[in-house]
Amino acid sequence: MKRFCPKTVLVLSAAVVLMCFPQARAADELYSVKKVYSGNSIKLQARTSKEKDIKVSYIGVDAPDKGKPFYELCRNANKALVEKIKVSVQTDNLTADEDGRLFGYVYAADVFVNAELIKNGYGLVDTPDANQKHRELFLALQQQARKNRSGLWAYEDQSDEPYYVGSKSGKIFHRPSCTHMKGLDFEDRLIFRTKGEALAGGYIQDWRCCPLFKKTEQSPLPADDEPSPPSAPLKK
Repeated sequence: MKRFCPKTVLVLSAAVVLMCFPQARAADELYSVKKVYSGNSIKLQARTSKEKDIKVSYIGVDAPDKGKPFYELCRNANKALVEKIKVSVQTDNLTADEDGRLFGYVYAADVFVNAELIKNGYGLVDTPDANQKHRELFLALQQQARKNRSGLWAYEDQSDEPYYVGSKSGKIFHRPSCTHMKGLDFEDRLIFRTKGEALAGGYIQDWRCCPLFKKTEQSPLPADDEPSPPSAPLKK
């Protein structure tokens, strides 16, 4: 039996996606958003009976999965931008994952959705990969959102743990009390002194132990210290 290495499978998956989504690299091709899965993923409706619906994961945006803290908050922010409207998608160097999900920069009219979510604090900058086109922009927008305490950053845990534990292989960092961290191999562990140090190293948080935020969706801010309202949408 012929075996495929993971890299081969990924290449084949990307090829299949592009056959179903032939204009994935053209920002002027419009597709209807059929479903909003989370704060960083959607389903696009097929335009013909011969095509399949396409699942799209937003390049550069990290958001919680269902069942994790702040899932509904981030999903609703994404829905407000794209639900039941037409969007266009641009790809980058890495086109799709092994399951055939398209990696994309999503535009709703002239609003850059990936950037808008990070700017308003409803998405975090994801770990670096081959898709680097807008990474510096995303990092600058996250810094701005954190400073303004926008979106998720209104719930930031202002105190630091004694340290944080990162997974070198997963590029994820945990609170030291996280039960999932305890299963990491010793050689895979990296110690950070602060949350900021982990973020600067390109690590994302484990949404289960949520080291960046207090796990509540009720605003912790006093009435006279409200976070900044969303600014004008980022456009192409």
